[in-house]
Amino acid sequence: MKLQKVAYRGHIISPTVQIDEGGREICHYIDYQDGLLVVDNTGKIIAVGPFAELASTDLEIVDYGRRLILPGLVDLHLHLPQVTQTAKSGEHLLAWLNRFIFPAEAKFASVEYARKIAHWFFDELAKNGTTMAVVFTTIHKAACQVAFEEALAKGSRVIMGKVMMDTNSPDALTEDTATSIRESEELARVWHGQNDGLLQYAFTPRFGVTSTKELLAGVGKSWQKFPGTYIHTHLSEAREEIQFVHQQFPDARSYLDVYKNFGMTGARSVFAHAIHLDDADIVSVKQTGSALAHCASSNFFLKSGVFQYKKVWEAGCRFGLGSDVAAGPQMSLFTVMKDANYIQPDHWLEPRELLYRGTLGGARAIYMDDQIGSLEAGKEADFIVVDPRKKTGIVDDILEHGTDEILASLVFLGDDRLIDKTFVRGRLIYDCNQSA
Repeated sequence: MKLQKVAYRGHIISPTVQIDEGGREICHYIDYQDGLLVVDNTGKIIAVGPFAELASTDLEIVDYGRRLILPGLVDLHLHLPQVTQTAKSGEHLLAWLNRFIFPAEAKFASVEYARKIAHWFFDELAKNGTTMAVVFTTIHKAACQVAFEEALAKGSRVIMGKVMMDTNSPDALTEDTATSIRESEELARVWHGQNDGLLQYAFTPRFGVTSTKELLAGVGKSWQKFPGTYIHTHLSEAREEIQFVHQQFPDARSYLDVYKNFGMTGARSVFAHAIHLDDADIVSVKQTGSALAHCASSNFFLKSGVFQYKKVWEAGCRFGLGSDVAAGPQMSLFTVMKDANYIQPDHWLEPRELLYRGTLGGARAIYMDDQIGSLEAGKEADFIVVDPRKKTGIVDDILEHGTDEILASLVFLGDDRLIDKTFVRGRLIYDCNQSA
């Protein structure tokens, strides 16, 4: 049977990358000012290129004019239950968790409440142009279950898991160790790979502070038991956190080594923040193929420190961007791109580099760059339609400027208001014209 095809016409910009001999990512982009993205009825891209070369009478063409067609944004770290807690300021990490976050997460013992917030959360992701998100839920198995159900109903692409905490946390959020591991495995068994791979599972110990040796050992074993799943946790975000972890695990050389000693590093492990790493840690990240989620806006907001962007890049580590809602005050990865540049005191990050980190670089970090992150034939059609003219402060004729200028406007002035439409695997999951 002949495959049905839909072609989307617009200004197509998509990142590309060359990996040099040191493993460093050198990024650029393809640029078709009058381009065509051809998608089949399975949601696969079958062609991308100039309109004049690809247009034919057998194509149904959706014309977006001068608007931009970009890959969907990849958010490597954020918290579903914290979407209600944005802009809660005035504390550093551990005090902030105790004052604002833990009470908010305890509410997810109510399945009805958990479903309400999960529904809102996945709507917000789509409105922000995020087509892949690596997500924390809470310790509650039922709440994680309904989060997966809402993601399935929305058509979202996520890596997600039940949070695991068995010490140094409020009574309402402290689990029995064996129960935490068992329930996580039960969720992984049901949800990993669902919806033809759109939904994937991550074993999610919150961080070293709230983990016993028994829990981390169990996480390492569970991860090996379920091939293709992920580990998602926090690492070296705040100095007080690092000191606390050192007291709990005095035999470990570093915070990262705590995880490594329990078999929790390697391909498909995602470590959020990773601000205060030493040189040996950075080498270990590279050698194990682990990934880092750079949460620039959150690091600003909680005054946690500055990610060692240049050193991590020079080492050839895999890394991308995370909004880290709610410590990150906004879900838009465009604002995270801006903050990633602003927070660096000495290094200028070009817009094309920042776009790469929020798309293909993030996909590469989680070993999904063969499927998503750029607009190439054979990949899945996760893409967004963007109109910079909708944002105040961006000149009205921006779409007539050079592509580097357009990217600069997205990175330094962009937010959710730029997103016209969001597609995951060729399916429209957000349309600004149909939004309430």
